[in-house]
Amino acid sequence: MRLFIAIPLPRSFKKEIASIQQTLRKASTAGRFVPGDNFHITLHFIGESKDLPGAVTAMQEAVRGIRPFNLHLAGIDAFDREDGHTTMLKVAGDLDELNALHESLESALYDQGFSRDHKRYVPHITLGRGVVCDGSVVAQIQKTPMLSSLRAESIVLFESTREQGRMVYTPVHTQRF
Repeated sequence: MRLFIAIPLPRSFKKEIASIQQTLRKASTAGRFVPGDNFHITLHFIGESKDLPGAVTAMQEAVRGIRPFNLHLAGIDAFDREDGHTTMLKVAGDLDELNALHESLESALYDQGFSRDHKRYVPHITLGRGVVCDGSVVAQIQKTPMLSSLRAESIVLFESTREQGRMVYTPVHTQRF
């Protein structure tokens, strides 16, 4: 199974993200865009693993002492990866609590035998990969007020599968905090 752990997003949050993504998509000459149902804030990509009990135990350990916290969108950005340019929305809000959750999860997963992610954690929501568009569109999106906020109260273990040429993320376990 291909697994990752993320903060799920409420429908209202996904709706605003989809609207922003649509503006970007209309102005793009290339790119693979994330389906709206797949929007999330990744905490840790596990990759191929059959160790569901270990992942669940790590999630249970990670949320101890974590309190619900608020997040909101903070503008559009991009970063380069091995597989190309990724366009994303930055996440802001109670980043101290989010970073504490991320670090706690990294440690708990490591204790369960999973690999540790050594890259700097940048909380974001991926809009698309390989997106090519005019910079003025990005500037227009940057000026657009982003109103949605969410109260993070759980993390979800997702299984990622390819079905009919598209990625489908199926919740396997939800851990509230």
